[in-house]
Amino acid sequence: MPEQHVIIICGCPFGGATYDVVVEPKPAWANFDRERPDLRAARRYAEGLRTVHGWKIRDESGAAA
Repeated sequence: MPEQHVIIICGCPFGGATYDVVVEPKPAWANFDRERPDLRAARRYAEGLRTVHGWKIRDESGAAA
């Protein structure tokens, strides 16, 4: 069974105003992890990955939708 990747949006672990978007498990063929300046940009990037690859998004940012 192939690995099922998940896109995770999370707040900066150091309390900053940025958001991290990571893919778990990490694909061996590419690095999609990015830091975005705000939640809106993080969600747009995650949606792009979901559209292209069909991966689910898990929002752990703690921000309201």
